[in-house]
Amino acid sequence: MTTLTWSDIFIDASLLDTSGLLANWPKTMTGKMRALGCSAFGDLYFERQNGHIERLDLLEGGTHIIASDIEEFQIMMNSPEWQETNLLTEGMCLLKEKGVERGANQFYGFAPHPAFVGRIDWANAIALDANVWHSICAQILDGNE
Repeated sequence: MTTLTWSDIFIDASLLDTSGLLANWPKTMTGKMRALGCSAFGDLYFERQNGHIERLDLLEGGTHIIASDIEEFQIMMNSPEWQETNLLTEGMCLLKEKGVERGANQFYGFAPHPAFVGRIDWANAIALDANVWHSICAQILDGNE
């Protein structure tokens, strides 16, 4: 069984060019927010001024409230079940076993994007520059709610 580290599944915002990533999403990402970090697949987690934690979904589009505050978010992040559903940890294990690795400034992406084929196809997963993956996803999904 493949073991994942925290850095395998979540990238802290301090390690990312979040302003560059957000610039790809002018219709979807509006208002004041504080970036928290991204999943290995590029989903951006951020805190709104009201304390709610939201996620920018790079596979389906739109933003979604996922926690009422940072404490609830931290509890969720430490739940293996939540990690599997939201951070796709089972898929990450599969990619690691197949030798598909990503660099420090990369996310896992899919070619073609799942929006075109209707599902995640793990055989089509590749490592992409973080901004390139966000740009691809935004061209397909920006403005979709």
